[in-house]
Amino acid sequence: MPQKLTTLLLILLAFLSISFVSTNVPLDHWSYEAVDKLIGQGLVDSGMMTTRPLSRLEMARLIAEASERIADSGEDNEIIPAILDRLTFEFAEELRALGTLDGVAAENFLKPLEDPYVKFLYSDKKPDIENIRGDEFDKHSNLRAGFASRAKFADTIAFYLHPEYPYSTDNSGRDVKLIEGYAKVALGKLEVEIGKDSLWWGPGYHGSLLMSNNAEPFKMVKLSNPRPIKLPWIFRSLGPFKAVWFLTELEEDRTIPEARLTGMRVNFKPHPAFELGLSRAIMFAGQGREGLGLRDYLDIFLATKENRPGKLDNNQLAGFDASVILPLEWLIPVKSVKLYTDWIGEDEAGGLPSNWGKLFGAQFYDIGRTGRTDLQIEYADNHITGKPNVFYNHHIYGSGYTYRGRIIGHNMGTDSRDLYVRLRHYLSKDLILGLAYDRQTGNLSSSPKSRVEYVEADLTIFGRNNCRIKSGYRYTNTTRASTRNNQFFFLQLTYDF
Repeated sequence: MPQKLTTLLLILLAFLSISFVSTNVPLDHWSYEAVDKLIGQGLVDSGMMTTRPLSRLEMARLIAEASERIADSGEDNEIIPAILDRLTFEFAEELRALGTLDGVAAENFLKPLEDPYVKFLYSDKKPDIENIRGDEFDKHSNLRAGFASRAKFADTIAFYLHPEYPYSTDNSGRDVKLIEGYAKVALGKLEVEIGKDSLWWGPGYHGSLLMSNNAEPFKMVKLSNPRPIKLPWIFRSLGPFKAVWFLTELEEDRTIPEARLTGMRVNFKPHPAFELGLSRAIMFAGQGREGLGLRDYLDIFLATKENRPGKLDNNQLAGFDASVILPLEWLIPVKSVKLYTDWIGEDEAGGLPSNWGKLFGAQFYDIGRTGRTDLQIEYADNHITGKPNVFYNHHIYGSGYTYRGRIIGHNMGTDSRDLYVRLRHYLSKDLILGLAYDRQTGNLSSSPKSRVEYVEADLTIFGRNNCRIKSGYRYTNTTRASTRNNQFFFLQLTYDF
């Protein structure tokens, strides 16, 4: 048998070996920040957090890895063990399925009510809040009430539903809305997901240049391997490997109605401290455009005729991201520092992306070596000199890289720069204070430039009886339109079943 065919068969067998299915962890779930903190403490080496959402089983695997290593880590503070205890309680069923927690995992289960919550937000004026799945609040009083439901059958099929009831004093006629809802089927180490869900691609915390939850979740078909695998032959040197592909149809109310959007991403971890990702999104077809044949789809994938007249003209963004964690406790009073970057090209030139947007960030874990304090600094820039408003826009797909009116990528929009700083401090093992500052400058190729600046403080309390409370306040100053400033207060109560 030819060597290339043998290699392809080995890769296929690696993907189709036996595995189990689980629902995804929503992108706004508290466990992402918790596990990220464990990674910064050096307790998790195999985590690949730049392709999200993670499945519950994958999150449990990372928790199990941290639990095994904490005894030898020398941690002598109360914060990290408390985080692990909370995570172990939250993902107990999945940890039992992995065999790392005592007890027998259920092969079939139905959880009709999970994490019911009530959220109240009061704002002086209509607020514009980023990265909340496209949710829009009205001025004055807003109320959200919702819950999740999960089910799994024969370790092969899983279902997830997240309905929510929105109410505001300015608009009391809203109906119950399905925020996320999907079915997943396991095909060995692959999963097929059909339904409505969010995506986040890249190492950024405040924004991602290609794919974020700034817009409403897509109704899509998605294929992925939720747990990293090691490829055979020469590809083994790339380390753990993850891949995802999706296809969705965008809304009807846009310049090209029902345009299609597909995206693909692969990421590798050749070293426990280093992760690399490659991402791409293609907007094509839609009402009023010529039909495409099989060869046309190949040309679109190869990007050979982008921005050329004809039916194959399409809108593509592609690029790479990288992150590295450096143990610098010998140099400065921190446990470790993560440096990361995200580069996305808006157009194609010579077969490669061009007109680059850039994101740079630094995450300082455990400042002062008490387990309590982390700091994030992140800067993004998609201003292209001499090409105003080229990013996230297109000459045919005039609605741009948006879904239901919101940018799919970084919330700053086109021709902009963004600086974000966030401090997170554990006042106690159950009480977390967050302080954030963000400054966005837009319309950089013209005059006058626009500016949006905010400061925010939030407080999270992990209470008794599985109750969680989060409250916060934001003050915003802007030069956009006639609105000069705004402020809002929010309070959310969640009960973890």
